Amino acid sequence: MSEIILTNQLLSRRSFKEQCGIELSQLKDIHGRTPEFAIGNTPYLLEPLSPGNSPPSAIGLSALNQLSSMYTSRDLANISLSLGSDNVLALAEIRKNLYDFGVGSIGASTNFHGNRINGFLKAVQRYQDALMTYREAIENNSPYKLAAEQKVNHSYKELQTRFHYEMESVTAQIKSRRGTALSNVERGKNIVKSSRNVTKLNVTSQAQASELVQFTKYTKLLGNGLAVIDFTSRIGNIKNTHRSGDNWHRQLFIESTGFVTSTFSI
Repeated sequence: MSEIILTNQLLSRRSFKEQCGIELSQLKDIHGRTPEFAIGNTPYLLEPLSPGNSPPSAIGLSALNQLSSMYTSRDLANISLSLGSDNVLALAEIRKNLYDFGVGSIGASTNFHGNRINGFLKAVQRYQDALMTYREAIENNSPYKLAAEQKVNHSYKELQTRFHYEMESVTAQIKSRRGTALSNVERGKNIVKSSRNVTKLNVTSQAQASELVQFTKYTKLLGNGLAVIDFTSRIGNIKNTHRSGDNWHRQLFIESTGFVTSTFSI
C-alpha cells in the first residue's frame, strides 16, 4: 500500500507537522526527492521513518506519477478535504462499478439495474449536498445548523434503507477504524467540521491510482474551495458493457426478477 499525501496550499515544515503530525522529511516527490515545502496540489509519497536513506518505493512512485497531473492532484486534494479521503476511495469504486456494469444494455432486468444505479448515485449526491450545506452552516455559525444536521441524518438514512446492497458493497472494501462518510454518518459530519489542509490517500495498487484519475473527471470545484462529485450529469455518456460480474449487481439481478417494472425517479 502507498500512502499519498495531498495539501491544497503551500505549507512550511512547521505548519505541515502542526496540521498532520508528520515530518516533511518523510515525503518524496515524483523524482524521489524530499521537498523543502509542501506545495499545494502536489502529491507526495509518505515514506516510513528509517535510520538510513533508503530509496523510495518504486510502486509508490509509480502510483504517485499517475496522480501528479496538476488538475488530478488539485481535484483529489479538494474532494478529499471536503468529504474525507476514505470516502473518495469508496466513491471511486462506485464510478468503476458503474462503468464496468454500464447502464445502456438491452433487457428489462438491465433497465432495472440502470434505474437502480441511477437512483443510488442521486441519493449519494443528495447526502453529499446535505454535508456541504451543513459545513457551510457551521462555517457561518448559521442558526439553521441543527436543521442542516437533521437533513444530513435524513439523507444518510435514505442511503441505508433504500440502497443497502450498494452501500454494503462500496464500504466493505474500505478498511478504516473510524469508518467513512458512507459507512458512518457521524464520521461524515466530523469531516465537514474539520479545517485541515492536509489529507492522506491509502492507494493499494496502480489500478486503484488509475481509478482515482478517472474519478477526478467527475469532480466540480466550488467557489469556496470545496469540491463535489457529479456522477449523474454524465450517466448518459457511459458506454454499454456486457457483464454484471459476481458482485452486488448479481444480487440485484436475482432480486429484480419480480420487480423489473419498478422505477426510481428521484
